Amino acid sequence: MGNQFSLCCFLGRIQLICTINGLKAVVFWGGDVNIVDALVLKKLMSVGDETVLSILKFSAYSGVSTLEELVHHSSNLKISNVKSRAALESFFNAANFQALRDEVQAEIDSFKNKGVEIVLFGSKTYPISLYNLPKPPPFLYCKGNLKLLENRLSIAVVGTRENTPKGETITIKTIQKFATYGFTIVSGLALGIDTIAHRAALDAKTSTISVLVDVESISPTSNRELAQEILDTDGLLVAENAPGTKAIPAFFAKRDRIQAGLSTAVFAIETSIDGGTMHAVKSALSMERPVFVPDAQKAKYPDLTIKAISGTQHLVNEGKAIPYTSESYEDIQLQLKDIASSFRSLKSNGGLL
Repeated sequence: MGNQFSLCCFLGRIQLICTINGLKAVVFWGGDVNIVDALVLKKLMSVGDETVLSILKFSAYSGVSTLEELVHHSSNLKISNVKSRAALESFFNAANFQALRDEVQAEIDSFKNKGVEIVLFGSKTYPISLYNLPKPPPFLYCKGNLKLLENRLSIAVVGTRENTPKGETITIKTIQKFATYGFTIVSGLALGIDTIAHRAALDAKTSTISVLVDVESISPTSNRELAQEILDTDGLLVAENAPGTKAIPAFFAKRDRIQAGLSTAVFAIETSIDGGTMHAVKSALSMERPVFVPDAQKAKYPDLTIKAISGTQHLVNEGKAIPYTSESYEDIQLQLKDIASSFRSLKSNGGLL
């Protein structure tokens, strides 16, 4: 299925309608809420990321760039969540914006002092590949080499915390090969396959991105040195939560969609049927991006019924994942470079990013 792009102008905003691998997305450029005002909205009680994302899209659509302008257009703002709508109406009526702006600016300055930059949905730095997520993060808190967000030639390599020796070998060999093709390796710094993936990327001297809950509070703590090595070698740490956010299990599940969103494909090395890796797999499938799993038979697993590969086997049986071997590398990298070129076409056709 081909990729299609069309440009039009509405209310002075440039609108790009794109179809990538059969999935349509609409992206607006030209009028964005400034990052301080966007973060002010996020601080309001009962206003969550989905509401902020809706406001950012509305702002780009209508040319709004400040809270004052947003108030002026608020009658056209459709917010489905009742609590969020009530909180916004109360905030708009009070119109006491400056105090919160000062508070937010102080937080931004504090983050910058720690080397943390904030990338806003719709901005020039925001990864084009994330727009296809059903719920893209409105903010990315980044530490390290921001240029890696522009590299569309990337794969997510993820898997269970309780990997087998065979899984470790497959992870290393996969990354060694894709490093020669120039791919960035995306993973989540968890124990097991994620740790092996980041380490293999560093050893292969290819760039790596770690998607976390919090770029300052590294979890697990045993991987703090690995996180620092990633930064020291021009890698990148990314989170959708602000530094200091208390980690809860739901946040780890949410961040997995970003791993898939930043990548042309997900390589699920080993996972059980109900493993956390499945969050990244489901996100990739929702964007119609390929999921690859090792061909367990050809990899000569001694036991095909073990829990560590029950999930990958299930995905193959359901027709949701493509089994691969070392003989598949060349064909896969050509397929993924075609997907990456779709992202590049999207950016060049938009002309503003």
